[in-house]
Amino acid sequence: MSELSRTTDTAPGPGDSPVRFGVIGAGFIARWFAQAVALEPAARIVTVTSARRERAAAFAQEHQVPYAHASLEEMLAAHGPDSEAPIDVVYVGSPNSLHAEHATAALEAGFHVLVEKPFALTAGQARAMVKTARRTDRFLMEGWLSAFEPGVARVREALGRVGRLHRVVLSKEQFSSRMEAYRAGHLPPAFDPALGGGSLMDLGIYTVNLAIHLFGEPDRVTATGKLLDSGVDVRGTVVLSYDSGESAGLEVICLHSKTSPGTESTFASDRDVVAIDDCQWPERIELRGPTAGRSTGEGAQAREDLSVERGAQQPGRQLIYELAEVCRLVRAGARESDLHPLEHSVAAIRVLEEARHQVGVRFPADSQD
Repeated sequence: MSELSRTTDTAPGPGDSPVRFGVIGAGFIARWFAQAVALEPAARIVTVTSARRERAAAFAQEHQVPYAHASLEEMLAAHGPDSEAPIDVVYVGSPNSLHAEHATAALEAGFHVLVEKPFALTAGQARAMVKTARRTDRFLMEGWLSAFEPGVARVREALGRVGRLHRVVLSKEQFSSRMEAYRAGHLPPAFDPALGGGSLMDLGIYTVNLAIHLFGEPDRVTATGKLLDSGVDVRGTVVLSYDSGESAGLEVICLHSKTSPGTESTFASDRDVVAIDDCQWPERIELRGPTAGRSTGEGAQAREDLSVERGAQQPGRQLIYELAEVCRLVRAGARESDLHPLEHSVAAIRVLEEARHQVGVRFPADSQD
C-alpha cells in the first residue's frame, strides 16, 4: 500500500462500520471498483445508479448491492444520512464528460466524492469542483490509483537515490480493444469527443499525473498528436518543460497511444537511470548505473532489481490501495489526500487541456468555460 495506508489497518474496529458507497455507472470501471470493494473490509457498496435501469439492476445483482436506481437524483435522494440505507461516499464511474456534473451534484447533496480519472475535462470544471468541495466541506479525490500503488512508492524511493534528473520519458501505450470497432465504422465512447474520449484523456493522463506527482506542475507544455476522423486523438506526445524551481532544466516526455504496444519509462540523471515497465502500476523496476553498483558491488554498469512482487492478482486488486486510502481518509475526517492533493488533479487537467488544444481536440465542455 501507499506510505499512508501501509501504517493503517482499514478493517473496521469494534466501533467502526464500513464506509458506505453509492456507485454511479455500471460499466467496466464500476465493475472493477466493485471487485475492489469485495476485497476491502472497510468498504461496502449500498447502491448503484445507471442511465439504464436494467444495467443498474444487473450490476446490483452481480455484486450483491442492495439498491439500484435509474437516475443520480433518485439515488442521492434515497440514501441521505437519515434514510434507512445511508451512504457516505459517491463513486463517480460515469463517462468522462459527466464527471464534473455528477461529482458536483453529489457534493451539493452532502456526500463525499471519489471521481474516476480524468478528474474533469477542463480546468474550469476542475476548479469549480474543488470550490464546491470546499464550500460544502466534503471530501473530494480523483481516482488516480497510481498515487497509492506500491510500485510508484518504490519509484519515489529510487529517485531519491539518483540525484538531479535531466530527462524523463513516461510511456502509457496499449492497443485499444475498441479500435477494431471504430475501424469498422462504429463510434465507441473511447473515441467519441462528446463523451471526452481520446488517448490523452484515457492514457496520457497517467503520464501527466505521474509527472506532476513527482515534479509538480510544469512551466511549459508542448504537444503533438494524430487525430481520428471523429475528432479525438489516437496517439501523441506531450513535452513538459520545467524552467524554474527544484526541477529547473528537466524535460518530461509523455508518450500515449491507443494503437501501439507499450514501451518502458525511464528517469535519467548524469550517470543513473531508473527504468519501469508501466507508469500506471510499475512492477518491473530497475536501477542502472554506479548508484546501483554501490549496492551490488558491480561498478558503473550495475543493475539493481527494485521490482515489486505482487503474485497472483485477484480481480480489482489494483484498486485496493486507492480504496483503502479513501476509507482511511474519510474515517479520519480528511477533505483531500496529501498523497494526491486536489491541486495536482487541477494542474493535470490544465496540462491536458492545453495539450488538447495544441493538437486540435475540442470537447463540447470547452465552450462552457
